[in-house]
Amino acid sequence: MAGEMTDFVNTFSNDPRKEFIQAMANEHRTLQQSFTRLCLEWIEHCASMEYRTDGRNESSHQVCKAMVQAYKEKQEHLLPLSAYLPFI
Repeated sequence: MAGEMTDFVNTFSNDPRKEFIQAMANEHRTLQQSFTRLCLEWIEHCASMEYRTDGRNESSHQVCKAMVQAYKEKQEHLLPLSAYLPFI
């Protein structure tokens, strides 16, 4: 699955991404929530020290760290970003 996703994002055109977003918006609401949780877990991983970086993905690491930090500053609890979404 990861290979399929990397093949998908390895394009110079934004059109397939827009199509994907529209298609995902039409999926079952519970599946949308599960997909969002997966995306948030990826953001948490990218923000972590376990995420291996070099010049090609350093910006992803920095942006994800900023997102997670902003979330932690706003929330009064210490739950991870992805734990905020309940299972339905």
